[in-house]
Amino acid sequence: MVPFNLELELENKPLMITAEQLERFADVDGYTRYDIISGERRTVVYVNIESEQPLAYDDPELFSKDELTVIAAGIRQYNRENKVVFAQFLIDF
Repeated sequence: MVPFNLELELENKPLMITAEQLERFADVDGYTRYDIISGERRTVVYVNIESEQPLAYDDPELFSKDELTVIAAGIRQYNRENKVVFAQFLIDF
């Protein structure tokens, strides 16, 4: 997908990130994976458009839980402002 840049604020300090959606569809629980890059730090975070917390992330040492919460909120806000809608990928057998 196409990466986008977000300028966020955490504890009155700017946090610049680049986020890239990794799948076209949300999973059955509504989560979508994003590749997050900020300077030398990089991780993958699962974001639900309706949830306030990220579901999971690859390396808890790279970003604090507070940073990931702000990042997930920034992604949700970006998606709302740009009217991004995620269809859920459902397979019915």
